[in-house]
Amino acid sequence: MRQFLIHFSRVLVLLAAAAVSCPTPKAAAHGDDLAGQIIQLLANPDREFRAAALEQVRSAADGAEQTRLFADQLPKLEASAQAELIAALADRGDATARPALVELLSASNNEDVRAAALAALGEIGSVEDLPTLVKALKAPSPAEQQAAQTALRRMRGEAVVQKLAAEVKAADANTRAELVNVLAARRAASQMPVFLAASVDDDGRVRSAAMTALGQLAGPDQLPALIPAVLKAQKGGERDSAERHVAEVAARIENADRRGDALIAAINQVDAAQRDELLSLVGRVGGQRLIDFVGQIATGGDAARRRLAIDALSKWPDASAADKLLEIANHAAESSKSEPGEREQAFEGYVKLSATRDGRSDRQRLERMKQAMQAARTAQEKSLVINRCRTAYSVDTLRFVLPYVTQDPFAQIACETIVELAHHREIRDPNKAEFHKALDQVIKISKDPVVVDRAGRYQRGETWERPKK
Repeated sequence: MRQFLIHFSRVLVLLAAAAVSCPTPKAAAHGDDLAGQIIQLLANPDREFRAAALEQVRSAADGAEQTRLFADQLPKLEASAQAELIAALADRGDATARPALVELLSASNNEDVRAAALAALGEIGSVEDLPTLVKALKAPSPAEQQAAQTALRRMRGEAVVQKLAAEVKAADANTRAELVNVLAARRAASQMPVFLAASVDDDGRVRSAAMTALGQLAGPDQLPALIPAVLKAQKGGERDSAERHVAEVAARIENADRRGDALIAAINQVDAAQRDELLSLVGRVGGQRLIDFVGQIATGGDAARRRLAIDALSKWPDASAADKLLEIANHAAESSKSEPGEREQAFEGYVKLSATRDGRSDRQRLERMKQAMQAARTAQEKSLVINRCRTAYSVDTLRFVLPYVTQDPFAQIACETIVELAHHREIRDPNKAEFHKALDQVIKISKDPVVVDRAGRYQRGETWERPKK
């Protein structure tokens, strides 16, 4: 019986809606009937009955007068029905409902109702509502905060963008960061001065939001203006993130040489005492021009600058700087002016880049690791190579590493690399016999219970999930 009544109520509303579409004098009467049917169902305590009416609020009973009738019902409904009707009025898209929403937002203490009203202003609100929405970014309720963010991102018009940009300058730090995020989500590239000013803000949250926006929206012309933002960023996570975003902007210069020249020119505009701080950024951008630029510093007369330059080359986005690092490592080993640890630092960077999973094939990575093993001079360097071999997913890598399982200085790291290779079913399954034999050795030799457990699982064809960080 219940399902029949629900269906019947929807039929009544649909029939009334069809009558409204008929352009005859009778249509007005039917329009009134439709509005009456919808209003009656909106007040029904049963959600299914209300749903039938809300469908019509969204798509039928056209006209501002009907919108006003529906909006006038808001104060008469209980909270959950109010929130549902607000959402339907937002979908209806008629700004006639706006005054009722603003009034209810001012009067209601219900979180769901307020969040619905704030979100609806993004569809049918105006520039006049921006102060309300900006204030709601600091509301105690996370739902209201999220609704305000959504509304600010969706509200249409360039006047909205201009007003939000002006608010950034006057707001507190938390709100400034949120507004920068909103402008970024709106792809407001016209507000580049606002983003650039925020990128050197005294508050780290604002700076981080601005750098994220600039990474998305800035072009090569803004590259010089981004350098002070990198220097302003706090060393550590914020500085790393800022460098990555500048590298994203630099990457929009397709020619690698021009990209390098542009970054060098931007760096040269900075005070000489601060330029070395930007070497890490150079490493993220890459290209032969920058390899040569950093390489000169890495073999220069200043030990502190050499260490910074080696670190920069070690962060290169691909393996193109590997040969330069090996050259520096060999130079450091033979130079009487080199500091302790320089050879190790450069060789570690060389192996890291050689093993990077970039555009090269696994065979090419393995060949690089074989070259690295030939260049290694100490047991520590050889262990580093064995460890990094795990990035070359190939049975040939297994064959290269396996002999080290029986050599005391390298046995444990070789066991770890073998189980890492075995983790990849695509190379393990076609070579089961070789992997089973190797994993037998791992089980006998490894002193790490996790490594032994993994080896046994892979032999049985089972999976192993890496613990989440």
